[in-house]
Amino acid sequence: MPKQHPADAADIAKIAQATHFNVHLRTGPHEKVNRRAKTLAAAIKVADRLGKTAGGRQPMIYAIAADGATVHVPVAMIAQARREAAAAPRRAAGARSGAGQPAKASRPKGRRAEIAESAAKGILPPAPDFSAPTHARFRKKLDAVVEMVKAGDLEGLRAFHINPVSSSPKAIAKYRDLAVIALKAKRGAG
Repeated sequence: MPKQHPADAADIAKIAQATHFNVHLRTGPHEKVNRRAKTLAAAIKVADRLGKTAGGRQPMIYAIAADGATVHVPVAMIAQARREAAAAPRRAAGARSGAGQPAKASRPKGRRAEIAESAAKGILPPAPDFSAPTHARFRKKLDAVVEMVKAGDLEGLRAFHINPVSSSPKAIAKYRDLAVIALKAKRGAG
């Protein structure tokens, strides 16, 4: 590896002590984009989001020192930071699995996920509550679907047309779809 120039070493030291970073992209003769980031990793993400211009210009990253001096971050340093960021999750995963720590408790499932899981096991979902006045015009459709579910009429449920134009028909369609899954599971198990 070639010997590092003293000015480059001084710049690297300033970059390490930077208070924040600025991502700069000139998009035209008079237009430019400047985004601020707290860390070099965050600045790289911002630069990646900005992407290249149509003319092929790439964003430049500058380190801002406490005294206000700006230092251009070299491409080699950005590439090294990218490699380290890519390797960090793998190192962390290896440290977590190899350290013998107890596994993190899984996040509790939501109500909808539990209902869908129950339907897959053959348990019928609860019918939606249409007691509010906004659901009045859809109560007859819901009652028809509930009767077909109670009767176990899979073909009738599949053929029943629901136009999901608002939340009420969408709730009916969701109930019907879950009921079809539950009825299929019951028939498959029984």
